[in-house]
Amino acid sequence: MLRVTLLGNLGADPEARYTQKGTQFVQFRVAVNQVRFGADGERQENTEWFRVRVSGRQMDFAQRLGKGSRVLVIGRLDISHYLGKDGESRIGYDVYADDVQSMSAAARVFSAEAGGPEAEAEPAAEPALAGVSSLNGGAASGNGRGRAPRSESDARGGAAGEDLEDLPF
Repeated sequence: MLRVTLLGNLGADPEARYTQKGTQFVQFRVAVNQVRFGADGERQENTEWFRVRVSGRQMDFAQRLGKGSRVLVIGRLDISHYLGKDGESRIGYDVYADDVQSMSAAARVFSAEAGGPEAEAEPAAEPALAGVSSLNGGAASGNGRGRAPRSESDARGGAAGEDLEDLPF
């Protein structure tokens, strides 16, 4: 089994498709650019296209990606050889994805409620943690735990004995 990790850009919006048995999957193409320098020092740029198929738990996420989104794909590679319409021998690269992650700073995502694309950054924090900042000691309530700070140092962000759970990593 060939396992691959791809970092590239979507060539078009993902499409929902069905297998012959009726199982739904999402398919999109990813362009992976390679830049190399030849023996003479000249820059050589090459682009390879991979057809990615996503099924299971990641289908909904993959359908929300848009053309141009930068993605990280991890999966199984299947290489096929075929004759093109012009009679030339060609090679196809199919990846059956196990994991798909958006690497775009502001991924173009489709909202089911709005019915159209909207810019969305990283997923929002859990509702209970929204507004909490470990850099300034917490939300407006003081420390982000729903209680007032116990001392002046807690209100400023804590002292050297600050809880480890408040670290940003």
